[in-house]
Amino acid sequence: MPRITLLRVFARIQLASGSQQGRGMRKQPRQQRASEMVAVLVEAAALVIGEHGLDALTTNHVARRAGVSVGSLYQYFANKEMIVEALLMQRAGTLMKVVHERVTPLLGADIGSVTRGVLEGIFEQVEGDAAQRELLRHWHRLNSAPVFQSLEQQMMEVCRQYLMRHFDDYRIDNLPAVLFVVINSVQYTTARYLSEAQPLLGREEVIDTLVQMVESLCLPRGRGPASTVEAVQQA
Repeated sequence: MPRITLLRVFARIQLASGSQQGRGMRKQPRQQRASEMVAVLVEAAALVIGEHGLDALTTNHVARRAGVSVGSLYQYFANKEMIVEALLMQRAGTLMKVVHERVTPLLGADIGSVTRGVLEGIFEQVEGDAAQRELLRHWHRLNSAPVFQSLEQQMMEVCRQYLMRHFDDYRIDNLPAVLFVVINSVQYTTARYLSEAQPLLGREEVIDTLVQMVESLCLPRGRGPASTVEAVQQA
């Protein structure tokens, strides 16, 4: 696949995805002190959720845990739902930091090794974060769509960096479709698994299956039918 075609495909996908930046807050912090206050409030909410559960969260509990007045909290968040949305986006940022930490040293590795490294990092991060585990247990009733969309866009960039380095190594007939299926399959399967208090499958079983799925969709060149570059150019 020509490098310029790959760039155009990624650009087209990212433009179609749109942007969900700046949601979840009444007043956007513009000064360091305000940003620090928001961070304190969000982390206080995480502590309350991790210790007492999502249903026990109130603005009074968050303010008390943060050591501020409820009035100060309401300068930034109109209600507890907006705090939860901000926490969701903050934890999404933490997950992407883990992804980059795992991917960077593996940029030269095969796609299966990279996928496994990323998944292991994500599982370890969530399993070690009580608040994130509680949020995942209730993701279906939260405003989680902007978070999943943000993660999808950022994972698209991670995939771009990797595939631009390996564009001669893999045969991907329909790149937009493959990226959509891979990224969303990984996101929702991981969220579904980690939301279970007593999952029927082991963590390694889930990771192994997701790795096999990615490998089956991104065949090394020389295996399977001839590459269909024309189909990618028309995507």
